[in-house]
Amino acid sequence: MKSFIEKNDRFVHRFLEILLGITTWAFLTSPVWLGIFYPQAMVYLLTFLTVYWSYLAFRHSIGLFVGYSRYKEEMATNWYLQCQKLNFEELPDKETLPPSLNEVRHLIVIPVVNEPDPVLTDCIDSIFDQTFPTSQIILVFTAEEKWAVDTIDRIRKIIGEREKQLCKLMFFIHPVGIPGEAIGDGGANRHWGCSHAVEELNKLGENIRNYTFSNFDSDHVLDKQYIARFTHLYLTTDRRDNHFYSSAVPLFDNNLWRVPFMMRIEANSTTVGVISDWAVSKGSVRKTFSAFSVSLKTLIDADYFDVALGADDTIFFWRAFFVRKGEFDGVPYYIPYSADAVEGKSYSDSYRSLYKQLLRWGWGVVDFPLSVKGFLKHREIKSSKKLSWMIRHLKERVFLVNSVFLITFGFGIVTLVNPLVKQSSFAYSLPKIMSTILTLTLVFMIPGTFFKKKFSSPPPKEWSLFRRMATYLESPLIMLNLLTFSFLPWLQAQTMMLLGKKFKRLYHTTKVR
Repeated sequence: MKSFIEKNDRFVHRFLEILLGITTWAFLTSPVWLGIFYPQAMVYLLTFLTVYWSYLAFRHSIGLFVGYSRYKEEMATNWYLQCQKLNFEELPDKETLPPSLNEVRHLIVIPVVNEPDPVLTDCIDSIFDQTFPTSQIILVFTAEEKWAVDTIDRIRKIIGEREKQLCKLMFFIHPVGIPGEAIGDGGANRHWGCSHAVEELNKLGENIRNYTFSNFDSDHVLDKQYIARFTHLYLTTDRRDNHFYSSAVPLFDNNLWRVPFMMRIEANSTTVGVISDWAVSKGSVRKTFSAFSVSLKTLIDADYFDVALGADDTIFFWRAFFVRKGEFDGVPYYIPYSADAVEGKSYSDSYRSLYKQLLRWGWGVVDFPLSVKGFLKHREIKSSKKLSWMIRHLKERVFLVNSVFLITFGFGIVTLVNPLVKQSSFAYSLPKIMSTILTLTLVFMIPGTFFKKKFSSPPPKEWSLFRRMATYLESPLIMLNLLTFSFLPWLQAQTMMLLGKKFKRLYHTTKVR
């Protein structure tokens, strides 16, 4: 099988691209063709989707309760003190363990383009405010060539005399126009900065085994205990090279109350969705997302980031997954970081930016053919793990993307293409059943609204009472988001892949202050 795939890589890859797209469109159009040929099946499918969606809402609520409990517990703990209490003689996996806490080094690489000073300042200040000593942090900025001179000069001014507090400060300039690189995606810039930083460390004779790597964006603002908590988790985890370490609490507090309401709904949905999923799921079914950390050895073994596909954090997971022969999964912690919600220069520009960003996120679907080919090549990976990931792929890419559309419009489409369905006994009570179940499901919006307020910063004090109360109405509007921004960009990305189209230029989300 491996030799066949290698000899016919382009054919196999294209087949898998088409297969996923056809599956998605077959599912999405099922009310039409099932409505004509087998309407009973469509009724059963819609009933199942409605019940399953209610189950997911219940599961989501449980996850929020569990996640919030862990969040409160971890936020109340002094994690640097816990690091100091560690007995290195008792820690697991001695071969990958740094000799002592003082010899732990954190390599932080941040790609930059032309972000305004307030964005860079918030990010940089949060690193210098860490409870973990900054003298053990190597801070690397990798800048796009077009704006590099100005951006690096501004970063140096922001850091100022604080450079002496770092173990080392590095700058690299990513050249424009390197053949084969995706334009507009951070993967190529990350790859450039990471690989060159490792070269410098090797020249200095540094022991790579003492280093971790953390992947951040220029708008990420870390809680003061972020690095200390990650350090403690990294040191106490067995087979530390076989895991990525990720905060389960990604917030968007940097500008949450300044953006239009649909941006807030999308941002808050991401926050509570990630928290809940980490709380109730095993790390084996999570992928790297946004901010994450690994051992530097794992980064090197995975050959850094993909420069061509335009889905840097998602594809990195699979690079590490296969280099570790399937033994690679996530370990969460509940100390938060905050990023920017999508914000444009105007109200309409914000909506355009949000769509473009989600289209770029949807382009992460390129991991489907890549991962399936890997499953077929690597026979040493457990079949159960391959199966669980295939189910996860279909659930994320096909089932969840389209379910809300089918639940909302499926029965109407069936009766439109086949009016006789209304007269059938098996479909007579379906609308009432679905309506009752979905009405009951609204109860599960209450925990989401409650915990959203617990995790995020409160609205500005100058807001009127009416405007504050209106924010509670945003939760029911999540259905509007699920039928638009959480549906159309993802469908477009899969359709583009189905038709064999590629992004010539990926959208870089502009940071606004």
